[in-house]
Amino acid sequence: MHVNGSITGYYLFVGFFVAVVIFIVISQIQAKRRTKALISLAPTIGFMFEGDDWSDPSCAPRLQMPLFDRGHSQKFRNIMTGHFAGFDTSLFDYWFTTGGGKSSHTWTQTVVAFTQDLWLPVFELRPEGILDRAADVFTHKDIDFDSNPTFSHRFLLRGLEVDKVRELFAPPLLNFLEGLSTEEKWHLEGDGYTLILYRSDIIVDAGECLSLLEQTSAMAKTFFNSCGRAAPT
Repeated sequence: MHVNGSITGYYLFVGFFVAVVIFIVISQIQAKRRTKALISLAPTIGFMFEGDDWSDPSCAPRLQMPLFDRGHSQKFRNIMTGHFAGFDTSLFDYWFTTGGGKSSHTWTQTVVAFTQDLWLPVFELRPEGILDRAADVFTHKDIDFDSNPTFSHRFLLRGLEVDKVRELFAPPLLNFLEGLSTEEKWHLEGDGYTLILYRSDIIVDAGECLSLLEQTSAMAKTFFNSCGRAAPT
């Protein structure tokens, strides 16, 4: 019985190890295919494929945004830059890891960054969950609007310069954001002259990147046309 148990344990270990190796190999193959597809896509939409870093650092998004401060082992992948719908634009995959060991999780998302001439205070807007509401009982960092209870219930809005963030989120912008699909769960973050949009832990297929640019640029235009004009510090 003891020998049989040892053999069973051995085969379980080998099976688990083989499964992990297969998963890693498949992931690497898929990543290479994605990179190849994006390299082909970039010139067809007037973009330049940069790889894993910006050739012009001034085109990179400001790293003070909340997304880029999360977790550890942060990585940029498949960076593309260009001009789209009147914006200086970057599209890239961004990875970061939370936790460690067996409890770790790597978050991967396709991010679009639009740069323009309107200054933005640092802010984070994302769907609000039950845990967020529970935490806010103690932290009181969520910025709510009595005029738009639907917005305040749906979204978590945070920023250190609360008054400037409130000024930025004018009633027309709040109304626009209330109309966004609840299923797509968009995250919007701003800092300086850059606005980023993404859906957490979602990588967009290369074949859908043009549609992503069209959708997010339309959202960005409405954002800038509807927001209040916060003065820079």
